[in-house]
Amino acid sequence: MSSLLTPFTLPRFGPFLPTRILPGPMEGVTTGTFLRLLTRHRWTEVWWTPFLRISVAVPRKARLQAWLAPYQATGLPCIVQLMGTDTQKLVAAAKALRELGAKAMDLNCACPSDIVVRNGAGGARLAHPQWIGETLIQLKEALDCPVGVKLRTGLQNPEEFPQRLAPALAKAKPDFLTLHYRTVQEGYRPVPQGWTRLQQARELLPDIPLIGSGDLFTPQDALRMAEECQVDALAPARGLLKNPRLLRDIQETLRGSFPSPWTLEDKRQLLREFQQENTPLGFLLQMAANLLGKDTPPFQEFLQATLPRHS
Repeated sequence: MSSLLTPFTLPRFGPFLPTRILPGPMEGVTTGTFLRLLTRHRWTEVWWTPFLRISVAVPRKARLQAWLAPYQATGLPCIVQLMGTDTQKLVAAAKALRELGAKAMDLNCACPSDIVVRNGAGGARLAHPQWIGETLIQLKEALDCPVGVKLRTGLQNPEEFPQRLAPALAKAKPDFLTLHYRTVQEGYRPVPQGWTRLQQARELLPDIPLIGSGDLFTPQDALRMAEECQVDALAPARGLLKNPRLLRDIQETLRGSFPSPWTLEDKRQLLREFQQENTPLGFLLQMAANLLGKDTPPFQEFLQATLPRHS
């Protein structure tokens, strides 16, 4: 597991990122105040954008530049995640974003949102392995940077991965694969022995760098996934809502030290910083519920102190 403390290196490009402990992209989360505060505290060394939906038309370059600007302002390498159904539009958008300084491109074929899936994007793309493979090949041919893909293990059944998805990936050879072990239909429900699906992916695709995702809430979760599934990197997502310094804590644990306790006062101080950044009320309350616990006295105290300000 000590390899997780080395730079993330890819077969086609050599050293790719300064770390293998990455912030999983989250729509409506890894942006704005969250982006600024984690950067300010140096709790991440990389950013990975939530998906940019490419649908009716490719956005103008000025709009793409404005969308990318907050990530570039951090000074950290940035992986851009794209989502859509039209390969040519995705390629055109990816080329423009690369010209604007994106470090890598990631094709989202994993989003389980009902609206996204009904519109044929995100996780719905898992029903079209050939499209995924062909789109990855065209992106690789058009770009001079790494091209990855984020998947779940299937749309409805995890057997979709070994039977249909893995062969398409073996042919397309993405530079990296991020795999959330649940299917789209499983959403975020508990899945007994779910990590065996990551183990299977490792065995089926030994030459594609594999980033593990799903239920990484503590450093111990991360170390266990790394050991049991032999992934090349880790991308906690929802775990960052409960512990925004989780990536740093994982790195410290890998080095054999004990992360400093995440105290109640630490959490309150971070929430004060979110307030000072004029965080939208809905997201502020979401962060407070995750940090403090929705049914705890500290959360109720936070509510009483915060809501009058927004009334």
